[in-house]
Amino acid sequence: AAPERVKACFYRTAAGAEIDLVLELPGGKLWAIEIKRGLAPKLEKGFHHAREDLKPERSFVVYSGDDRYPKGAGIEVIGVAELASLIAGT
Repeated sequence: AAPERVKACFYRTAAGAEIDLVLELPGGKLWAIEIKRGLAPKLEKGFHHAREDLKPERSFVVYSGDDRYPKGAGIEVIGVAELASLIAGT
């Protein structure tokens, strides 16, 4: 579970740009999290457009695997358990 001081929501524009989970951390810092099923996560253009709107401090693609690696453009691919640990440590 996220600490009480972390707020969670989603983001979607009328044009369809969306982020599955946006976390607002203390100090107003935003994390953008896209949730993907499977071991080879692919991002849609809408995620990138939504990131341009929100300008999050960190961006993640959470998936069912265990490895953590960069996806490019400041986006990290990360497993569910590791992301949960990061959130709990905020």
